[in-house]
Amino acid sequence: MKKISKAVALILTLALMLTILAACGGGTTTQSQAPQTSAPETGAPESSAPSGAAQDPVTLQWAFTPPSGSMDEKWHMHIGDLISEYTSGAVTYEYYPNSTLGNEKVALEGVLSGTITQASISPNVIATVLPEFNILCLPFAFDSLEHFNKVISSDEYYEKMNEVANAVGLQYLGVDLAIPRNISTDKPVYTPADANGEVLRVMDGSIYTDMMALWGFGSSVISYGEVYTALQQGVVDGVENSNDGNLTMKFYEVVDYTTNTYHVYHGQHAVMNLDVWNSLTKETQESIRQAWKDTYPALLEELVPYVQEASDSIAEKGVTIIDLDEEQRQAWIDASQPLYEKYSGVIGEDFYNWFMEFVDSMR
Repeated sequence: MKKISKAVALILTLALMLTILAACGGGTTTQSQAPQTSAPETGAPESSAPSGAAQDPVTLQWAFTPPSGSMDEKWHMHIGDLISEYTSGAVTYEYYPNSTLGNEKVALEGVLSGTITQASISPNVIATVLPEFNILCLPFAFDSLEHFNKVISSDEYYEKMNEVANAVGLQYLGVDLAIPRNISTDKPVYTPADANGEVLRVMDGSIYTDMMALWGFGSSVISYGEVYTALQQGVVDGVENSNDGNLTMKFYEVVDYTTNTYHVYHGQHAVMNLDVWNSLTKETQESIRQAWKDTYPALLEELVPYVQEASDSIAEKGVTIIDLDEEQRQAWIDASQPLYEKYSGVIGEDFYNWFMEFVDSMR
């Protein structure tokens, strides 16, 4: 009997030691699969993250087309880290840059079907299933980055975008990067009158093809990763892009001029599968929403000087920069008006009218 008692005591002692070790952190924690990077401070108050019911730990995929190391990835990861913080580590992300899970069309299909939980997608691609998103591609709808940020960070905008997104099985989250787009060519272009039919690479979606046609350009839809070679070989004469993109993709090596039209501020819009969103607790949803809201001020603070820095950087690499005067800018605006008339019907009159009035009220 004494031998049995000693064995039982030994077993109980070992069990107690294992329990203590587990309580002290002997288990594993799910971590984001992205490489570490420094992220800017948001300046958000410590109390801004909602508290609430426990969320079962969940790891979400985040797919996007820009390459690893890009500004896009930096801000995706920053928002992801903030969401993890606000949910006390219950929500973490695996990041898939550089079209790892497919181009934007494939990523959108994946989010709609639920095979991808979340993706950042250009509005012209989202517009293939939600025509309302064409509104974000209308040129010169916004006066500046500050104006754009004021609109997209508002609760009214968020709720309105989700009205249409929820109808097709998407949850709209927000805009994680919005650098203005411009025209880069092999010859100087000051107004649409200088276009002379030069062919530009454009993103997929009829609105960009129609935009170029109104401005006097030809257009060609080419995969982003193939644009450098297309420019180098003369398949296209230029590209509709951002200066940040020109830096990341080294297009400054194969274009001579960039006209800073800054005609669109659409950025990439993050959407989540609606079933996945609905599987999260209400408190977790609120924390995710708060993380996005708290990011906008810091994003704007960084982007305003960065726009000029990106322009200066490609100038230093040999590209001639054309900054428009008021008369030249107005020529682009005037040439764009038929696009508004055509796409108001495509977008839907009610949504179009709401958007234009709302944007005007935020000036």
